Order: sequence, then C-alpha cells, then structure tokens
Amino acid sequence: MAKKNLIKIPAAILERIRAFDQDDVVVACAKFVQQAHISKYTHLGLRLLEEKLVIPLPTVPDPNAGRYSRANIEGYEKIRKDLPKTSKTFSFEAPDWGDWSNGSHTVSWTRDVYRRDFYPPKEVELSVTLIKEKSTGFMLKFAIDQVINRRTEHFEQELLYNLNILQENIGAADVYPSIATLAEYATTVHVDWVILPPGTVDEVVKGIIGNRRVTSEQESIMKERVELISELEPKVYIAGSDGFLRYFGAKFGDDLVVFENIRYGNAIYVMYDSWEILSKKSRIDLLNGPRDSFERIEHRDGWEDRLSALIRLYREKKSNEQS
Repeated sequence: MAKKNLIKIPAAILERIRAFDQDDVVVACAKFVQQAHISKYTHLGLRLLEEKLVIPLPTVPDPNAGRYSRANIEGYEKIRKDLPKTSKTFSFEAPDWGDWSNGSHTVSWTRDVYRRDFYPPKEVELSVTLIKEKSTGFMLKFAIDQVINRRTEHFEQELLYNLNILQENIGAADVYPSIATLAEYATTVHVDWVILPPGTVDEVVKGIIGNRRVTSEQESIMKERVELISELEPKVYIAGSDGFLRYFGAKFGDDLVVFENIRYGNAIYVMYDSWEILSKKSRIDLLNGPRDSFERIEHRDGWEDRLSALIRLYREKKSNEQS
C-alpha cells in the first residue's frame, strides 16, 4: 500500500468538506480488502480466524507506520529559527568531588537558544468497521476517532495530520461528516484525576491500576517509576484516566506536577502550570500551550538525574521566595 505522506490537503477533499451540510468532520475511508490481502493489515489487528474476519478494537496506530503515526504517540518538536534566540537555563546533577558516594550537586548554566515549539501527542485511535462481506473479501471502513470542526483555528493542520495517519496505515484517506459532534467528542477525552493517599510503592501502584487490566510489563515499569518518584518525596501521587489507564505521577507543589502515560509514553513530563488548571484540561489540551510551561524528559540514560535536578531547582526557588 502507498504510504507516501501528503504535503498538503488534496483539493478534492477540501471540495468535499465545503459540500458538507455540517461543520464537524472525521477522517475516514472505505476500502475493499481481498481475503488474500488481509495480512497487510495485521499491524491494525485485522486477521482471519478459520476464514472469518476478526475486527480489532479501536487502537492507537503503530508508531513505525510513519512519522505522523510516531508523532501521534511521541509528539514532535519544531525549532523556530524564524524567531530570535532567547536565554534558557540548563541543569544536571553532578557528583561531589567526582564521586557519587560523596553526594551530588546541581550544575546550572544559561545560554541563548532558539525557541522550540512542542506539538504534543494526540493519541488518536484508528477504528475498523465491517461494512459488507463478499465472497472475495471485505468492504471495510477505517476511521480516525477524532472529530474536528472546520470553523476552528487549526482545522487544516489537524485535518492534514489525521489524513496522513490514515494514509500511512491504510494507503488511502478521505473525509466524512461526523455522526458525533465536536462537543460530544470533547467529553470522551476529559481526564478524571484522582489524588492517591500515601503508601508503599505496591500500595500506590495498586491505587493507580484500580480495577483496570494492565500487562505484567506495564505494572513492572510503573513500580520502577513510582519507586524513583518516591525517593524525591512528592506531596501526593496522582492518577488520571479518560476511560482507561493513561496517566500517573506525582504532585510536588501547587505548580509542579510530574506525570507520564504508561500505555504509550516514552517520556515523563514536568508541568509548571497550577494543579487547578491542569486538572481541568482534556488529554489533548494537556500539553498544548507555551513550551516553557513544561519540561519533557525522554526515558534515556540519565533521565532520572535530570528529573531530580529539576525538582531540586524548584524547591530551591520556592525556598528563596519564602525567605
């Protein structure tokens, strides 16, 4: 299947949208798939079992499908060389006298850098619906689960993004009027946050999971991350869900919250907005806004030290403000 990305929205799709009698739109396409070609869609969970088609549950597309599918899970950064440089302070944790056994200290320095705009992961899902079964194959509908409205400011940006996710995974892309409204869609991505009581690592992890099903690997990673966070002595732990397990982390102050998405995440986020504001945002809006309002720390070597340094700097700043 063709996976070449769309550089711009095809004129035919824009014409279709102009003919719609409503503003809410979804990216979707109908495609006939021969039985012999079902194996080309195993990355979506489609398969044949005793000659019967198994339809998967809606799922976030594999990031290996293409750069938009990867951005859907990891987000992406754009360096703004069109804007003047600004001063930024960097920091890391270093051993005292070259030996970690003597303790550590934070090293900071400031330099001029280009602004980086971070476009957060949307985590939109792709659903498959059987329209009609024929003797030689199946007529299927492939759809992105996000409703977008043609009167919103970033409509064409969102449209191109979703068209490319479908293009990368299906090799085709189209649009249809949405059955659901944008307002109805927004309610499905609202995050319900829970403040967890203090406890042991196992007790905190149990509180985060609740009655949801997770893999043994996810639970193991969660325990590892909670154990590390507990060493930094947070005020409380938090868990967030928009229908199934998505976020967990800790609150270190009213304006510093650390969290990550255990299902798809490859990074931890340090948020500097007030907790009251963060707790009211949807998962799509959570990381929208100025890049200076949060730090994104990828889980690479040394990420623990970087997180520790940021928490230390925050506490030092708060201590200086109070003295």
